[in-house]
Amino acid sequence: MKRVASVAPFGSCFSSKTIANSQTGPVVPYIDIGLAGNDHNWRFYDANSMVPVNKDVMCLAFVDAGSKPKSRTSIVIGGYQTENYVIEFDLVSSKLGISTSLLFHNTTCSQSLLR
Repeated sequence: MKRVASVAPFGSCFSSKTIANSQTGPVVPYIDIGLAGNDHNWRFYDANSMVPVNKDVMCLAFVDAGSKPKSRTSIVIGGYQTENYVIEFDLVSSKLGISTSLLFHNTTCSQSLLR
């Protein structure tokens, strides 16, 4: 992957011409985020980790939240990262359940709603 100039608000951007594509999106390394108090990771795959900003550039789809002294958040996981996952919040048990990407099941959230 060839790095190119950043495109705000993203810090890490790459030439789209140097990134192959697959059924689940651009072929890039997985990103695993560990959840506190748990030995499981939330794995972000291709389509949920890179965002196309124009026809020639894709950027890492995470934005640095800054280093303000009172900030406890280094990044924000937003709608782009959670797209095509089924996420269950069990408030009674204080548990979070996350499916694998629906793209691996040849479907998307929008297609699932139509069934």
